Amino acid sequence: MQNTVAARICALSAPARRLLQVASAIGPQFGVLELARLMRCGTAQLLPALEEAIASGLLVSGEERLEFSHPVVHAAVAATVCRPAAAALRAELAVLPHRSDRHATDRSRPSSVATVAPPGWEALTEQELHIARLVGRALTNQQIATRIGRSRHTVNYHLRRIFHKLGITSRVELASLARSAR
Repeated sequence: MQNTVAARICALSAPARRLLQVASAIGPQFGVLELARLMRCGTAQLLPALEEAIASGLLVSGEERLEFSHPVVHAAVAATVCRPAAAALRAELAVLPHRSDRHATDRSRPSSVATVAPPGWEALTEQELHIARLVGRALTNQQIATRIGRSRHTVNYHLRRIFHKLGITSRVELASLARSAR
């Protein structure tokens, strides 16, 4: 299946491939506005590449969001983007001004919410948010542990959970996201 997916990706035009690569940094599902913001263009400019990606079967359209047609497709596209670039795209998305379209289907959220919080930030517990902010201040695990009255092992556990929830892999990415959320 991966060979077929790779062939379909290669068959796309350069703008459609670029669109998929940027979308893969956002996640398996994404909003069109979110994608347009990150690509620094209007939604109308995305239409030809979006239509091509959907016609190829690599993307599928839901009512309000787009998603990769299969986790293998998302992984294959994400593998074409070097990790530092993917991290930079996520950090850039976190600091772009936007309305919170990541939860467009969640009607329980107030419509006036306009946060600059990084994607996924709302999934963190208060303790995890506090730890993430301390990482953003360049504190070590031991320093954080002392501040919150827990062991460094507990801090490490929380950091692993934060990384998982935010889809990041390094302390540097977390520090960047935490600083941008301030």
